[in-house]
Amino acid sequence: MYITLKSIKRNLGFKGLEVLDIIISLPMIILFIFFFCFTSLKIPAIVGLMIGIFCLLPINVSKKNRMYKVIELIINYLIREKIFIYKKKG
Repeated sequence: MYITLKSIKRNLGFKGLEVLDIIISLPMIILFIFFFCFTSLKIPAIVGLMIGIFCLLPINVSKKNRMYKVIELIINYLIREKIFIYKKKG
């Protein structure tokens, strides 16, 4: 009897939560707590937390299942090297 896996990703079993998601979100939470509690930057801390939560939203776009992965794909598409070829007609 063989046990097969759907993918080789390390899922934690909570709505497809991966280890990389935890690695990204822990520093974000620590920074939020630091800025919110120990500085006068309470509003920017809340805005940063909301952006971080938005980036961790699960979405269904092919194999990319978190918003930060889709944002990374968009940024890579926009800053890629563009090669223009001009031809003179005639």
